[in-house]
Amino acid sequence: MPRRARMKRIPIEPTFAAWRRAARELLRQEVEPERIEWVEWDSDAASPSSPSNDSNHSGTHSADVPASPAATPALAAPVIPRELLTRLKTAACFRAADRWSLLYRILWRWTRGERHVLDLADRDGALLDQRVRSVGQETDDLLLLTLFRRRDPSMGLPEFVGWYEPNHDLLERAAARFAERMGDSTWMLATPHGAAFWNGMLLRISRPAADIGERAAHPFTGGQQQSQPASQALPAGVMAGEATTSEPTEALWLAYYASVFNGAPAPVPLRYWRTPPAGPPLPAHLARERSRLGAQSGTVTVPEMPPIEYSAVTPPLREPTGPLATCRRCALWRNAKQAVAGAGAAQAAIMVVGEQPGEDENQNGAPFTGPAGHLLDTVLARAGLERAALYLTYAVKHYKWETIEQQRVHRTPALREVEACQYWLEHELARVVPRVVVTLGATALKALTGAHVNLSEYLGQTICHGGRLIVPTWHPSYALKMADGRLREDIVAGMVAAFGRAAAWVA
Repeated sequence: MPRRARMKRIPIEPTFAAWRRAARELLRQEVEPERIEWVEWDSDAASPSSPSNDSNHSGTHSADVPASPAATPALAAPVIPRELLTRLKTAACFRAADRWSLLYRILWRWTRGERHVLDLADRDGALLDQRVRSVGQETDDLLLLTLFRRRDPSMGLPEFVGWYEPNHDLLERAAARFAERMGDSTWMLATPHGAAFWNGMLLRISRPAADIGERAAHPFTGGQQQSQPASQALPAGVMAGEATTSEPTEALWLAYYASVFNGAPAPVPLRYWRTPPAGPPLPAHLARERSRLGAQSGTVTVPEMPPIEYSAVTPPLREPTGPLATCRRCALWRNAKQAVAGAGAAQAAIMVVGEQPGEDENQNGAPFTGPAGHLLDTVLARAGLERAALYLTYAVKHYKWETIEQQRVHRTPALREVEACQYWLEHELARVVPRVVVTLGATALKALTGAHVNLSEYLGQTICHGGRLIVPTWHPSYALKMADGRLREDIVAGMVAAFGRAAAWVA
């Protein structure tokens, strides 16, 4: 009776890097996926080469690790596209018994010319796509819902701690994203399967979960660590004491949730935050009272707009063939005297974007020279800013108006007209490269962020969108329309606060 093919038992640490090293060697030796048994092991387990880890399966023979190159002729490792490696690395986070065998089977088939292995019609390709999307969705939820709470300074480092219980291995993936957001603040992100430590410069991942207790006591020092039993849980002291100093931080988080979900902030599930044993959580009414002040020192994120779908009614906009004065991307040029370009400091740290020129600007050709511009000068003076240090421009470069009772009346630009001028606004943003953009009115805010954004939802806040910091506020003309002096002063005070916040971000 013929003997079955000899199986290779490959013990690896459950990380993509360890699998990749083993898979590269197996591909060099042309080991088929059916002949490989992937076994996960960690630092607490016995050595993979020990006799306890070497077991025979019925009817098969097993051998740890690939054979040496001297025993098996080795071929050159194939070159794998970066896109494929990225998808494999993402799918490697999906916690399943067959994750390593699936990745190797896809890699093996791809190197054998089966490019359709990545198609959704293929069984392996469909499973890979499902796992990639599942990991991506959970990563987005994790980044959105995970809270970091400030610890009592008397407890030492880290300054912040966070907790979540993921369904998949997302620790490294999430920790790298949090490191980008939290700057030089020291923090620890704990999970049942490990912890991430950030000391302001370096990111360290600690596994397995039992090792968290060993490193959490002194995660940011280089001293000698005492080994602890594998069964020891996370020390209570690590998660305690946050409530004593977490009220401002909690208020910021709850305000962020309210802005994201457009409603009352919902309780965070246990898997994203474990209630500290010391002290009660922040009362919801206190968080709501502080949310307005807290939002001024943080940023909210506005999602990108979906691609514009053009039709026969709205054909695609063509690239301009000349300067702004000859722009014909919309019909506003027919009734305007001239296009009004931006003006100001060439490398201004703050750019001010209004809606469109008015009657005075249409005649003079310079931005903000009419009554709204005079009020803007007053606002800048109260905020301690000089017009010469700023760059002032418009979302729409031509004046839109219509005649009513023999008088020209301002009309709000349509979405298509805002889209037409987007080309010129993007060129100004790329040339000036401002650190903060102050938008005056709803049209300017929509031009920077998208048509789905309402000004009233983001007044008093700072928006992070497309890599830019945007401070929205009222347009000066809105204050000029107010007959009530008290309301007009409230609007002006809000504008002054917005420019003051922009100056603070620059500083």
